[in-house]
Amino acid sequence: MTPADAVGSPGLHRGLGRFDVVALCVNSIVGAGVFALPGTLALDAGRYSLAVILVAFLAVGLLALSMAEVASRFDRTGGPQVYAQHTFGPVAGFTVGWLFSVSRLASFALIGQVMLDYAAALWPLLAAPWPRAIVITLYTLALAVINVRGVTRGAWIGNLLTIAKMLPLGLIALAGLWFAGWNDLPATEPRQPDGLMDALLLALFACVGFDVAAVVAGEMRDPRRDLPVSILGGLAISCLLYLLLMLACFGVLPDTAASKLPLTDVASAFLGPVGGTLMAIAAVISTAGGNSVQMLVAPRGIFALAEAGDLPRPLAAVHAAWRTPYAAIAVYAMLAWLLAITGTFKYVLTIFVISRMLAYGSTAAALIVLRRREGPAPVHIPGGVVISVLALVACVALLATVSREAVRDVFIVLVIGFVIRAFVRRTDANVPPKA
Repeated sequence: MTPADAVGSPGLHRGLGRFDVVALCVNSIVGAGVFALPGTLALDAGRYSLAVILVAFLAVGLLALSMAEVASRFDRTGGPQVYAQHTFGPVAGFTVGWLFSVSRLASFALIGQVMLDYAAALWPLLAAPWPRAIVITLYTLALAVINVRGVTRGAWIGNLLTIAKMLPLGLIALAGLWFAGWNDLPATEPRQPDGLMDALLLALFACVGFDVAAVVAGEMRDPRRDLPVSILGGLAISCLLYLLLMLACFGVLPDTAASKLPLTDVASAFLGPVGGTLMAIAAVISTAGGNSVQMLVAPRGIFALAEAGDLPRPLAAVHAAWRTPYAAIAVYAMLAWLLAITGTFKYVLTIFVISRMLAYGSTAAALIVLRRREGPAPVHIPGGVVISVLALVACVALLATVSREAVRDVFIVLVIGFVIRAFVRRTDANVPPKA
């Protein structure tokens, strides 16, 4: 570990404990997708739905184990982009960080629109354009202000939203243990010809998000101790929840695949119309919680890029009193709001999968390189090299499924990013040093 890694990101407040970061991981993984996952998996995978969930978490677990070891070497904010920069050089670090930052802008905008869709079921006025615009504006502004005023405030809001959404989901999951049995699994075969593959891809995308813990390492009280536990603990909790929710749907609903809102239907079966309303509220809270994670984590990626000299230096500014990257938060909030209001986020969502796989793959490769170059890590994963190779194979296999259009969009976004980076670096080189 280099001296820069040892001291962490200067100026940021180390206020996040283990519970905060575990909640952050769960909040990131268990988002809006959990409400559609049971029905879609039952339709695509049929009797193999639970097996698909387990395979997906096994694959994601390989990636998480690799990240747990690599993350234990670093105390800096930034996560995978910092690991890539340290291991493979500035270009690799910028590529991972830039794609991650752009994809998180689109993700915030998309989740915000999904949140409003669920909210419109409770308050139909929100189906109209102007009320939606007003709500997304106030909501984005509120999250930005909360996070600027302190990382612990942002984590506190995230913790509350995580607890609020886990309560109803947890009750339904526990009901699955009571009502469901192996005889309740779907009897249907997987949808042909690509049902199992589509189901696996959906499950994989629903399981990612554990990397948020690594991104905020520079604001954790003890990242070496807490990062591995937070990454693996958050993933394990999410996996158990998904499995139990699937069992609950199979045990209560006559045909999970035919249900458009399976968790809402399960809640309605238990409590009548009140249950459906409560689940709609839970969906709003879940999506709101997902975006609270985005607002906490995504600006740290922008901050790390600016700290490395790849984006304008002012974006690395830290508030003197609150010790938060306020400039990065403000810029992220403004751009995410703009994408949500205009709907242009649809054009950059395609890079989400590619950016995740590049980030996870680079971290898996970094484990192998850093073991040889720098020796044992503070957290040593048994069989780490084999795990990393398997993780790399999983990333390559997933990247092989992306469309040509997605590759084109990623290329365009990268060109824009490298033009900005070249301009910033040239400008910094022309600025005379202060006396």
